[in-house]
Amino acid sequence: MAESTDPGDIPVVPLIGVQKPAESLISPIDRRSDFYRHAALVVPHKPVPQPLMTLPNVLTFFRLLLVPVILAVWELQHRYTPTLCAVIFITASVTDYFDGYLARKLKIATVFGAFLDPVADKIMVATALVLLAVSPPSPWSPQFMIAPVVLIICREITMSALREWAAAAGGGASKAVKVNTLGKWKTALQMVSMSVLLVVRQPLGDLLPERADSRWFLDLSLGAYVGLWGGTVLGIWSLAIYFANVWVHFIYPEAKKHQ
Repeated sequence: MAESTDPGDIPVVPLIGVQKPAESLISPIDRRSDFYRHAALVVPHKPVPQPLMTLPNVLTFFRLLLVPVILAVWELQHRYTPTLCAVIFITASVTDYFDGYLARKLKIATVFGAFLDPVADKIMVATALVLLAVSPPSPWSPQFMIAPVVLIICREITMSALREWAAAAGGGASKAVKVNTLGKWKTALQMVSMSVLLVVRQPLGDLLPERADSRWFLDLSLGAYVGLWGGTVLGIWSLAIYFANVWVHFIYPEAKKHQ
């Protein structure tokens, strides 16, 4: 690629031989913008203004606001703190479903919403996972929670980086990292398992005194822990499929093309 004569421009490092135009250091366009996410890398266009406070975006903002709320409630150490934290997390999970559903149903999806939604999801999930690792329900100790928590968080960070790279690369890379069925099952299984683990931190006797000696919550805790590991395995499996898709359909063909 020819060197730019404009001191305000820098050459973009090619991604597996994919050539990009110069990128201005003072440009308002960045790699998370509509410019990069909608294949305008070759023919730049003026971004189309989009409303910010749509109903789906409001739900996403609300989910973000629930993160400091769940942290504050967790620190209260009230008798019913476990139940309150579970209710907050379940509420966040419900808004996660409805913001995407409403954006599609009402056809008011925005680029900002598409960026913010997965960020809000990952922040809430990571927060709940860390809290569960610090104070898990019976019969688990923090040592049992470390492995799934670390694996899930690392998987989410890696997946975000892969999608960011795919958006910057353009072409068919973004299609290779579209959400697959395994990813959807992973999310559902993790959300349900984490919700149950948060609920069963509350002693059953506090909620149902007549069932104080029941093993019901203990059995739920065992099942939820197995489910959390199941979601972890599905997450790693789906990540491997995403990487395989990128390699087979994008990186390897492009590499061979430039040999």
